[in-house]
Amino acid sequence: MSAALVRKSLEIVDPELKIFKGKKKKKEVEVPQNFKVTKKISHSKNKVSQVNVLQQNRKLTVAEAKKSKRSEDQILKENLRKLKAIRESCKLNLNKNIVEKIIERAVTKRPVKIKKKSKEKKTAFTEEDFAKFEEEFIDN
Repeated sequence: MSAALVRKSLEIVDPELKIFKGKKKKKEVEVPQNFKVTKKISHSKNKVSQVNVLQQNRKLTVAEAKKSKRSEDQILKENLRKLKAIRESCKLNLNKNIVEKIIERAVTKRPVKIKKKSKEKKTAFTEEDFAKFEEEFIDN
């Protein structure tokens, strides 16, 4: 059923019902001031105005676009400069032990278990005390 037939049938059923034929205009949503991206521009000593950064008031000409467009060579040089800076900041001085641990972790896909050094148990008794106890135990 088309929309026109639906309207006609509704007019027959209820003649007082008014149906709008045109499309409704969408209301422009006003963005709150604190959501806008603005920058302050000072014109003179006391005058400061805020300008919407995202809004363009004038169209960009072809000549201006060509001036602003960077060549592939410039882009390549900029990327290489950034990569060199990243490489310099990531340099590490690794000794042989650390390298071996990293390789072992990568191969086993588990962290390396740290081997704890066995500590000698400290007691309140000395070797002489143990010898005396042994003699008394054997004598009895």
